Amino acid sequence: MAVFWNRLPQTFLVQKKPLLTACTIFAASFATTAILLTLFLNYQHAATNLPIDLKSQIKDFTFVRILVKNFIVALILISGFFLIKIPTILMLVANAAVLAFILTANIYTTGAWFYFILLVSIHGLVELTALFIAANVGFQKINLAKKHQRKQLLNTMLLVAFLLILAAILETCVTPLFWR
Repeated sequence: MAVFWNRLPQTFLVQKKPLLTACTIFAASFATTAILLTLFLNYQHAATNLPIDLKSQIKDFTFVRILVKNFIVALILISGFFLIKIPTILMLVANAAVLAFILTANIYTTGAWFYFILLVSIHGLVELTALFIAANVGFQKINLAKKHQRKQLLNTMLLVAFLLILAAILETCVTPLFWR
C-alpha cells in the first residue's frame, strides 16, 4: 500500500490528508442529515412499509443529464483550490445531505435498507470516488505556474472525467436492471 501512495503524487494530484478531509466532511454531513431526518420522520409518525415504486418517480434519468450534473459538481469541487475551499466544502455538505435525504426517506418509508444501499452502490462507489478525488483537488494549494502541477491537475481531471462517465453508464444502464 505504501508503494501506491508513494507513486500516486507523481501522476495525479491526490494526497492523503485532503482526501481524508473530503471523506470526513461528507460522512459527517451524511450522518447528521440521516439522523435528523430519521428523528423528524419518527416525530411526525411518517408512514412506513410503503411499496417501492422507483420507476414512476424517475422521469429524466438520462446519461447526458446525469453526466452533466456530475461534471458540474466535480468542477465546483475542484474550484475550491482557487476559491479558498468554500465551494468544495459547501458542495460536499450539500451532496451528502441530498444523498442522506434520499436514502433515509426511502429506507424509512419502505424498510428496504439493504435494497437501497445495493442499488445506490452499483454506481455510487464509482461516482463518489470521482467526487472525492475532485474534492481532494479543491483542498490543495496548486501552483499553476509550475508545469508539473498543471500536468498533475490535467491527469487528475481526466481521471475524474473517466470515473464520472463510467458512473453515468452504470447509473443509466446497470442500476435500472435492479429496480423493483
